[in-house]
Amino acid sequence: MPVLDFKEIPEAHKATGLQDTFELFSRDFLAFLGYKIISDPDRGADGGVDIIAEEKRTGVGGETIIRWLVSCKHKAHSGNSVNPADDANIIDRVMANNCQGFIGFYSTLASTGLSGILDGVKGRIEIQVFDKEKIERELVHSSRGLEIAERYFPKSLSEWKTENPKPARIFADESSLQCKVCEKELLSQDDKGVITLWQRTRTDYEKEPEYIEHIFWTCRGNCDQALRQYIREKTNNGLIDGWEDIADVMMPTVFIKWVMSIMNELRSGTLYSDEAFDELKIFLLNIYPFACRHLTEKEKERVQSLMMIPSYLGGMNYEG
Repeated sequence: MPVLDFKEIPEAHKATGLQDTFELFSRDFLAFLGYKIISDPDRGADGGVDIIAEEKRTGVGGETIIRWLVSCKHKAHSGNSVNPADDANIIDRVMANNCQGFIGFYSTLASTGLSGILDGVKGRIEIQVFDKEKIERELVHSSRGLEIAERYFPKSLSEWKTENPKPARIFADESSLQCKVCEKELLSQDDKGVITLWQRTRTDYEKEPEYIEHIFWTCRGNCDQALRQYIREKTNNGLIDGWEDIADVMMPTVFIKWVMSIMNELRSGTLYSDEAFDELKIFLLNIYPFACRHLTEKEKERVQSLMMIPSYLGGMNYEG
């Protein structure tokens, strides 16, 4: 699904004072890629050239400078492709402006007819076409590209950031949770694994407070099962465990529910071993930057489904 809506950039043929925005965007995009802008966009008769840019190529034989004629066509509002009539006499325009190459910079696509013409002139001049997909691909894969995209596509980038959250820059060091069994970095995985709290079995529910002995985070599956078996054998089944998906705790709504549940449990007398309490603090500190954001649409649905589970509303389930 496309990230950038090119309709956010005003139409180029309406005198609103913003009709040059697409050409300015083209200039900033090419400069971001490393081209040197020789001729900036301006208003008035342009002689078939919107921008002239230079590219420096370094090889065994030294440096070569390629001058590019850039033609900007903003047709996103109509949705039409760029046809041969929109970009005519390409070779003549390139030669007249002392250039060696042609860049078509389009907010839609080149039509089949124009693509055929461009293929036909390859070999005589160099050809590049940046269509909406190529432009988007370059912008959303670097921090500098995202800065440019945010300037020209503020609404699109706001929505994209919500649906593709990054951890907030709160601490000097990056967040890290390594599996307690295999030491794999969980926060860099698609499946973030699980966090497991091990609670001492109570014999007298009226007199003995809940006591959390261990807190571990592991990969889901083999690592989780191996650690569970080890703890149960070591304690002779003296502990019961409750677990949660780490990815769920990273959701803002679930994270604050977790914090409030811990505060309520501490108030009611729940105790933690020194080791478990230290691990709990490490876990919350490393998860917080991921939770400090808006919910994605998918997470909103996930939270709704979790809230429909009666046991989830009452807190973490423990199993013997």
